[in-house]
Amino acid sequence: MEKVQASGKAKSIGVSNYFVPDLIATMKTATVTPSINQIEYHPYLQHGGPEGPLLKYMREHNIANAAYGPLTAVTKAKPGPCDEVYASLAKKYYVSEGEIALRWCIDQEVVAITTSGKEERLSDYLRAMTFKMTPKEIQDIAQEGEKKHFRGFWRAKFDKDDRS
Repeated sequence: MEKVQASGKAKSIGVSNYFVPDLIATMKTATVTPSINQIEYHPYLQHGGPEGPLLKYMREHNIANAAYGPLTAVTKAKPGPCDEVYASLAKKYYVSEGEIALRWCIDQEVVAITTSGKEERLSDYLRAMTFKMTPKEIQDIAQEGEKKHFRGFWRAKFDKDDRS
Protein backbone atom coordinates (compact mmCIF):
# COMPACT_ATOMS: atom_id res chain seq x y z
CA MET A 1 0.00 0.00 0.00
CA GLU A 2 2.87 2.36 0.69
CA LYS A 3 4.06 1.90 -2.90
CA VAL A 4 0.57 2.65 -4.19
CA GLN A 5 0.47 5.81 -2.09
CA ALA A 6 3.97 6.82 -3.18
CA SER A 7 2.88 6.44 -6.82
CA GLY A 8 0.10 8.95 -6.23
CA LYS A 9 -2.72 6.45 -6.75
CA ALA A 10 -3.82 6.71 -3.10
CA LYS A 11 -3.83 9.76 -0.84
CA SER A 12 -3.70 7.82 2.41
CA ILE A 13 -3.62 4.34 3.86
CA GLY A 14 -6.28 2.97 6.15
CA VAL A 15 -6.84 -0.29 7.98
CA SER A 16 -9.93 -2.09 9.17
CA ASN A 17 -10.68 -4.07 12.32
CA TYR A 18 -7.20 -3.53 13.73
CA PHE A 19 -6.69 -3.83 17.47
CA VAL A 20 -3.69 -2.47 19.38
CA PRO A 21 -1.45 -5.52 18.71
CA ASP A 22 -2.26 -5.27 14.98
CA LEU A 23 -1.46 -1.56 14.92
CA ILE A 24 1.78 -2.08 16.83
CA ALA A 25 2.86 -4.84 14.44
CA THR A 26 2.05 -2.64 11.46
CA MET A 27 3.87 0.36 12.90
CA LYS A 28 7.05 -1.69 13.40
CA THR A 29 7.56 -2.05 9.66
CA ALA A 30 5.45 0.70 8.11
CA THR A 31 6.95 3.94 6.96
CA VAL A 32 3.49 5.48 6.69
CA THR A 33 1.16 5.53 9.68
CA PRO A 34 -2.35 4.41 8.78
CA SER A 35 -4.59 7.48 8.68
CA ILE A 36 -7.74 5.66 9.76
CA ASN A 37 -8.90 2.41 11.36
CA GLN A 38 -12.43 1.31 10.52
CA ILE A 39 -14.01 -0.58 13.43
CA GLU A 40 -17.49 -1.52 14.59
CA TYR A 41 -18.34 1.24 17.04
CA HIS A 42 -21.61 2.12 18.75
CA PRO A 43 -22.84 2.41 22.37
CA TYR A 44 -23.02 -1.37 22.80
CA LEU A 45 -19.46 -1.87 21.48
CA GLN A 46 -17.27 1.01 22.64
CA HIS A 47 -13.93 -0.86 22.81
CA GLY A 48 -13.33 0.39 26.33
CA GLY A 49 -14.46 3.93 25.55
CA PRO A 50 -12.32 6.97 24.75
CA GLU A 51 -9.72 6.02 27.35
CA GLY A 52 -9.71 2.33 26.44
CA PRO A 53 -6.50 0.94 24.96
CA LEU A 54 -7.62 0.90 21.31
CA LEU A 55 -9.05 4.40 21.03
CA LYS A 56 -6.30 5.85 23.19
CA TYR A 57 -3.59 4.25 21.02
CA MET A 58 -5.27 5.50 17.87
CA ARG A 59 -5.52 9.03 19.28
CA GLU A 60 -1.87 9.00 20.42
CA HIS A 61 -0.77 7.97 16.92
CA ASN A 62 -3.11 10.31 15.06
CA ILE A 63 -5.15 7.45 13.57
CA ALA A 64 -8.77 8.42 12.99
CA ASN A 65 -11.60 6.14 14.08
CA ALA A 66 -14.16 5.30 11.41
CA ALA A 67 -17.24 3.61 12.84
CA TYR A 68 -19.12 1.04 10.84
CA GLY A 69 -22.39 -0.03 12.35
CA PRO A 70 -23.03 3.24 14.20
CA LEU A 71 -26.78 2.61 13.93
CA THR A 72 -26.60 -0.87 15.49
CA ALA A 73 -28.22 0.15 18.79
CA VAL A 74 -31.17 1.52 16.81
CA THR A 75 -31.46 -1.10 14.06
CA LYS A 76 -30.14 -4.44 15.34
CA ALA A 77 -29.94 -4.38 19.13
CA LYS A 78 -33.39 -3.27 20.29
CA PRO A 79 -34.63 -3.43 22.93
CA GLY A 80 -31.75 -2.02 24.91
CA PRO A 81 -30.72 0.44 27.59
CA CYS A 82 -30.09 3.24 25.07
CA ASP A 83 -33.66 3.19 23.73
CA GLU A 84 -35.05 5.68 26.23
CA VAL A 85 -32.13 8.10 25.93
CA TYR A 86 -32.27 7.96 22.12
CA ALA A 87 -36.04 8.57 22.13
CA SER A 88 -35.73 11.52 24.50
CA LEU A 89 -32.91 13.14 22.53
CA ALA A 90 -34.67 12.54 19.20
CA LYS A 91 -37.69 14.38 20.57
CA LYS A 92 -35.54 17.21 21.95
CA TYR A 93 -33.66 17.77 18.66
CA TYR A 94 -36.58 16.93 16.31
CA VAL A 95 -34.61 14.18 14.55
CA SER A 96 -34.73 10.40 14.34
CA GLU A 97 -33.03 8.02 16.73
CA GLY A 98 -30.70 7.07 13.87
CA GLU A 99 -29.60 10.66 13.58
CA ILE A 100 -28.90 10.71 17.33
CA ALA A 101 -26.77 7.58 16.89
CA LEU A 102 -24.78 9.21 14.10
CA ARG A 103 -24.37 12.44 16.06
CA TRP A 104 -23.13 10.50 19.10
CA CYS A 105 -20.23 9.29 16.96
CA ILE A 106 -19.60 12.62 15.27
CA ASP A 107 -19.52 14.50 18.57
CA GLN A 108 -16.74 12.16 19.69
CA GLU A 109 -14.74 12.94 16.54
CA VAL A 110 -15.54 9.52 15.09
CA VAL A 111 -16.22 9.22 11.36
CA ALA A 112 -19.65 7.59 11.19
CA ILE A 113 -20.18 5.31 8.18
CA THR A 114 -23.60 4.07 7.23
CA THR A 115 -25.25 2.83 4.08
CA SER A 116 -28.72 2.87 2.66
CA GLY A 117 -30.28 2.26 -0.70
CA LYS A 118 -33.02 4.74 0.15
CA GLU A 119 -32.36 8.30 -0.98
CA GLU A 120 -34.82 9.67 1.59
CA ARG A 121 -33.00 7.97 4.46
CA LEU A 122 -29.64 9.24 3.26
CA SER A 123 -30.94 12.80 3.06
CA ASP A 124 -32.47 12.40 6.53
CA TYR A 125 -29.05 11.48 7.90
CA LEU A 126 -27.75 14.86 6.79
CA ARG A 127 -29.83 16.32 9.63
CA ALA A 128 -27.26 14.82 11.98
CA MET A 129 -25.06 17.72 10.94
CA THR A 130 -27.59 20.36 12.03
CA PHE A 131 -27.25 19.97 15.79
CA LYS A 132 -24.67 19.11 18.43
CA MET A 133 -25.27 17.12 21.59
CA THR A 134 -23.99 18.26 24.96
CA PRO A 135 -21.08 16.42 26.63
CA LYS A 136 -23.55 15.14 29.23
CA GLU A 137 -25.83 13.70 26.54
CA ILE A 138 -22.86 11.97 24.91
CA GLN A 139 -21.86 10.58 28.30
CA ASP A 140 -25.42 9.47 29.06
CA ILE A 141 -25.54 7.40 25.87
CA ALA A 142 -22.10 5.93 26.59
CA GLN A 143 -23.08 4.98 30.15
CA GLU A 144 -26.33 3.36 29.04
CA GLY A 145 -24.48 1.57 26.26
CA GLU A 146 -22.09 -0.02 28.74
CA LYS A 147 -25.04 -1.89 30.26
CA LYS A 148 -25.38 -4.09 27.17
CA HIS A 149 -22.85 -5.78 24.92
CA PHE A 150 -23.84 -6.39 21.33
CA ARG A 151 -21.66 -7.03 18.32
CA GLY A 152 -23.54 -6.57 15.06
CA PHE A 153 -20.79 -7.96 12.84
CA TRP A 154 -18.15 -10.70 13.04
CA ARG A 155 -19.94 -12.45 15.93
CA ALA A 156 -18.52 -15.85 14.95
CA LYS A 157 -14.97 -14.48 15.30
CA PHE A 158 -15.31 -13.21 18.88
CA ASP A 159 -16.29 -14.64 22.23
CA LYS A 160 -19.81 -13.47 23.09
CA ASP A 161 -18.48 -11.35 25.99
CA ASP A 162 -15.48 -9.89 24.14
CA ARG A 163 -15.80 -6.11 24.22
CA SER A 164 -12.40 -5.43 22.60
